[in-house]
Amino acid sequence: MDRLGVGFVGRSSTWDLLRELVFPNHVSLRYVGSDTECSGLDLVLVEGYMTDLVHCPRTYVINDVSVDGLVEALIRGLGLGELNVGVDIGNSRCGVAILTNDVPIIHATLGFPRLVKLLRRLSRYSRINLMVGTSPGVSELVRDLVGFLGDVDVRVSVVDEEVANSRRGLLEDKYPYLSTDELDGLAHAYTGLSRSSVRVVGTV
Repeated sequence: MDRLGVGFVGRSSTWDLLRELVFPNHVSLRYVGSDTECSGLDLVLVEGYMTDLVHCPRTYVINDVSVDGLVEALIRGLGLGELNVGVDIGNSRCGVAILTNDVPIIHATLGFPRLVKLLRRLSRYSRINLMVGTSPGVSELVRDLVGFLGDVDVRVSVVDEEVANSRRGLLEDKYPYLSTDELDGLAHAYTGLSRSSVRVVGTV
């Protein structure tokens, strides 16, 4: 897949947050200053207060400038009907990597309640294949996560963390800007997609 071209119109603080969320290897961001700068973009995200000033062909209005809101805006604006999501789950932090097919486009570090909220939110618009790493220390959290997603369209696969860890070196070289938790989440996603050392819990 070629790099996705995503434009943005709005506050610099929102722009900075958006830049922190995407994989620059695969998502090319552009701050759009005029209609002539829309050319070649797959999507232009526009904060609500700027809507009347933007006339690009494919726009999506951002009404929520939180991490959750920006992730949702990207997914819905790009029309992604299916997502592969790798998660490294932890008591205080959870690393998340969101892929379209096998291409990572979004990464974030969230608390456990925020992770549940985001997955439930995205499941309203996209089918989610969730790949979660497990080990004795977090097995109870994994069970809790599956339980909290019991009424939404999420297919959960449990990944052996030891197998996933073997991918970390290569991924760290390619994506040096990821946090440790996000790197683990991405490793879990790729391990899940390879179907090795994976146990499918099913659609929950």
